Amino acid sequence: MTHLQGKEKECIALTWGSTWWHVFPLLATYNYLKEDNKYDFIWVWEEWWLEEEIARKNRIPFLDIPAWKIRRYFDIRNFYEPLKNITWIFFWIYFILKYKIDIIFSKGWYVAIPLCIAAFILRKKIYIHESDTVSWIANKIIWKIATKVFYTFPNNEEKDSKHIITWQILNPELIDWLTDLDIKENAKLSVIVIAWSQWSTTIFKALLKILPDLVDINFQVVLWEKNMYLRDQFKKFPNVLAHDFLTQKRLWTILKQSDIAITRWWATTLWELNVFWIHKIIIPLSNSAGNHQNKNALYFNEKFWSDILDENNQLEVELFRKLQAYKELRKSWLNLDWFFKPLQIIEEEIKN
Repeated sequence: MTHLQGKEKECIALTWGSTWWHVFPLLATYNYLKEDNKYDFIWVWEEWWLEEEIARKNRIPFLDIPAWKIRRYFDIRNFYEPLKNITWIFFWIYFILKYKIDIIFSKGWYVAIPLCIAAFILRKKIYIHESDTVSWIANKIIWKIATKVFYTFPNNEEKDSKHIITWQILNPELIDWLTDLDIKENAKLSVIVIAWSQWSTTIFKALLKILPDLVDINFQVVLWEKNMYLRDQFKKFPNVLAHDFLTQKRLWTILKQSDIAITRWWATTLWELNVFWIHKIIIPLSNSAGNHQNKNALYFNEKFWSDILDENNQLEVELFRKLQAYKELRKSWLNLDWFFKPLQIIEEEIKN
């Protein structure tokens, strides 16, 4: 990594990893804050992950940081791997000073722990954003030393000015990609299936069982890597357009004209669907850690326009009933009023 030249701007270290739904909020924060030309940025994570690719594509300096994974179960590695984090705290004191890092903006996870502890020792500002209703253990550790904690969902920790609800961070570029914001009413109900991963095969197979009886509804199905083998089965239906993968630009064009989404639980996806005022049929993973998928779904069921289905309880029957009940539903507007609010709140707090 090239040393950042000069010290005319404050330097923000971005850190998180593992999934796109946490990487994109970091990228959104970068895209929004860089417009003022007041900050330099470094992306911090383990090399060879998606984060490094995203950082390189956006010309953000990338710094690799090995760290100890926190395991809440018995594992022999728990007896010696914590030494890595202790070692990396001292390394990060050196790196913060070398690269003149002033601010840490973290989405959490274990890699962020030594960085944030080092920043705390050096009295640097630490900001963390929690996307889910159930927080991971790494985030709970960092909360104790953070300057501010931002939340997508209301949280029991939100008791003072340190804990702030912002809602979910979405990428400002997504709106820029749309050629217009006018809604054209669909002749038939338009449904997007955006369940993504290998844990969603149950949803795709349930849909395949009922598709012969849903010829008067149009579907766009995003299979993702682990479900591409189902592509040929979906292609048998003239009212179904199957995608192996969708770029963010293409996805948002489809979302703009979709009336209903069949989806999992991911906070970023749920809030993106909410921006486009899409009715959500949420099918949370039944064995998710801390039951966070179901809790995310319950929040949207209570506060926004959504249904929850149990994947273990006659899923194809219940899914068919819901789609039949909403067959005449058409979206007529978008819900963009609060799109920039999370980033505006974060920017104001960082400035202060």
